[in-house]
Amino acid sequence: MISFTKTFKVLSVIAFSSVLFLMSCGMKNPTRNEAPDLFGIYTSTLDGKNMKMIVSDSYREINHARVSPDNKWITFTRFNLRGPNGLAEEKHVLYGKTEIMIIRTDGTGLESLTPPRRGIVAANSYWTPDSKGVIFISNDNPKRQKELHYISLATRKIRRVPTPKNILPGDPHQVGDWIVFPTFDFKGEKNVIWIMKADGEEARQLTRPIVPKAPKKQKQTVGNWQYGDFDPKISPDGTKVAFWRHVPGGQLNWHTFIIDIKTGEEIDLSPKNTFDGMPEWSSDGKLLIFYHIDPKNIRKMGLYTIKSDGNERKKISLPKGYLYSQPSFFPGEGSGEKTRIIFSAKKVPQLK
Repeated sequence: MISFTKTFKVLSVIAFSSVLFLMSCGMKNPTRNEAPDLFGIYTSTLDGKNMKMIVSDSYREINHARVSPDNKWITFTRFNLRGPNGLAEEKHVLYGKTEIMIIRTDGTGLESLTPPRRGIVAANSYWTPDSKGVIFISNDNPKRQKELHYISLATRKIRRVPTPKNILPGDPHQVGDWIVFPTFDFKGEKNVIWIMKADGEEARQLTRPIVPKAPKKQKQTVGNWQYGDFDPKISPDGTKVAFWRHVPGGQLNWHTFIIDIKTGEEIDLSPKNTFDGMPEWSSDGKLLIFYHIDPKNIRKMGLYTIKSDGNERKKISLPKGYLYSQPSFFPGEGSGEKTRIIFSAKKVPQLK
């Protein structure tokens, strides 16, 4: 049986790379001490104005925030196991006590849909198209591997979402009747993207990345488990999937890709030697939003947008002093300057 530790090392690349970036800037323990709003989920408009905190936490990371299609609720993941620095962060791969949270878009009604239990994973939720529930990754007990699950907002009942046997699904995303998710190909030692109907039918592998083979004597650390494709998102019209891929050239070399579901044709939207993370579509399909890390130029780090053809790459002018990540658009608002976005942020005074 594959251990949870190895499985979730794959899923923690985003936070691990952020730590590498801070280290490269010469920052030692930049946020070791707790603060009332150390971690937060925020909204703003696409022009970078009107930044507003929705919820915060003094020591627990809160991320993967996504707004329901009816714009009434936000779902997100909360971490609870403290790491070596006293903080409960994704970078320490401490998924064993995560929980799925919800909160109204006005910042009221904070509640846990899956109260935390030691050894139980409940993370990386995404709304179903009807706004009646969320799909997420979870295990039933500490000895079981993770699977896709659905929880109803009204009844709080949880059921398994069927997936093919002998695969370990990751962060799910649903548009219409289709769900995409990453899974680890243990034979090829790489992450790949799968797509299927919501009922588990017509499942197939969508991406086939070519990755360098790790040396035989090299240990299976986080750095050796990050090859391949992650965090897929189906376009609003259901014809394409955006994702990010680790490409040859170093630990921080991640690109945003788009694949045509029908033809399999891929487009790389990122320039060479770039870290572009977790792309998400605008509701009109015109833009992708993602977060960017540049260890050589701290001023370039932040949230960006780009057209689906790779043109008009643009940084969003948000306040300094934060490490921004995992952005997403509000559903149904298009891609204009006043379109609202939601994202995670960690206060890092050294970034001012």
